[in-house]
Amino acid sequence: MDTRLLSLAGGAFAIGTGSLIVTGILPHLANGLAVSVDTAGLLISIFALAYAIGSPILSTVLGDADRKTVLAGAITVFGLANLGAAFATDFWVVMAARIVMAFSAGVFMPAANAVAVAVSTPERRGRAIALVTGGMTVSLILGVPIGTAVVGFGGWHLAFLLVALLSAFSLVGLLAKLPRGLPRGTNTLRERLQVAGRGDVLLALATTMLWTTGAFVLYTYIAPFLTNQAGITGPWLAATLVVSGIGSALGNQLGGVASDRFGPERSLTVVLSILAAALFTASLIAVSLPPSLAIWPIPFVLFIWSAAGWAGHPSQMSRLAAMAPDATVVALSLNASALYFGIAAGAALGQQVMRHAGTWPLGFVGAACEVAALAVLAFTLYRKRAAKRVPALCETAAPARS
Repeated sequence: MDTRLLSLAGGAFAIGTGSLIVTGILPHLANGLAVSVDTAGLLISIFALAYAIGSPILSTVLGDADRKTVLAGAITVFGLANLGAAFATDFWVVMAARIVMAFSAGVFMPAANAVAVAVSTPERRGRAIALVTGGMTVSLILGVPIGTAVVGFGGWHLAFLLVALLSAFSLVGLLAKLPRGLPRGTNTLRERLQVAGRGDVLLALATTMLWTTGAFVLYTYIAPFLTNQAGITGPWLAATLVVSGIGSALGNQLGGVASDRFGPERSLTVVLSILAAALFTASLIAVSLPPSLAIWPIPFVLFIWSAAGWAGHPSQMSRLAAMAPDATVVALSLNASALYFGIAAGAALGQQVMRHAGTWPLGFVGAACEVAALAVLAFTLYRKRAAKRVPALCETAAPARS
């Protein structure tokens, strides 16, 4: 296996762990920083918002810099920001650290995917990108649950220290394995905006944002939801997050197979339907069963929900690649921004639900967002079919006019 790709995957693992570890330690953060749980959830929404805005801008600004330097610098800043958060005692200091983490993560991931393409042969590029992004998936299986577990031994500070350590290991791998002189970025902000302005691409990005919003309404507050509605705490919480991570990894792989076999639109329709049903079921269990009984079906529902949440990504990326064959890299980077805008919106929406109603309705609200994503997808497919009918009608009418 190419060790250069492994070094990039290691960085993605650190980035993924640092990005989402807050979801597992949210109650501990709230207690330690003397804020409410819903306020602590802003640490997720601000990270996602900073990533969504900062990634395309910073990636463009640093497009002409050496890729190895960019990657090493980004993971260094990410690690230092986590180190700063680990020793912070004020909520707003942690918030500032999360913004710095997001900016550096938004630089690292697009550059890592670009390098994966550059160091691989054309017939192995798909697998190379899958290996790098697989680091993010593995972080859901190992990184986030381990980070959730360690807070029981030394508080929430240890979780950020863990991410800083992972970042340091990744930096060593990047410096040792990556060559200099790799191809640099070429897309300008104007080119990115032109691609985003295409009608079909814009609707696809709206679908991504809505479906991610729905998923993160609940995922942002998964720790208090599991605690309040199913009595899952401590090591059992970490174990449940492992189950969720395994579902994410399996869903990502199965989603790719389904997209190739059945087509991206059909696969995405099924995935969003399952995701909506799983979110609805999670809240239905919460309101209909006491925690002593809900503890049994909730992890299974969480597994299905996580699998569906990740299964849609291969289909969506395939759709965007087909919509913008002349600017595939730009379209996929825009999709990443839409995804993080969705995370920010989901965290903010979840905060309002928590503040006014508690944890039990989170799944219902998330399911409504998935139904909205399905509606946008259906409208997109309607426009696509209508566009195909118009030329056919013109061809039929042409002889009559002659």
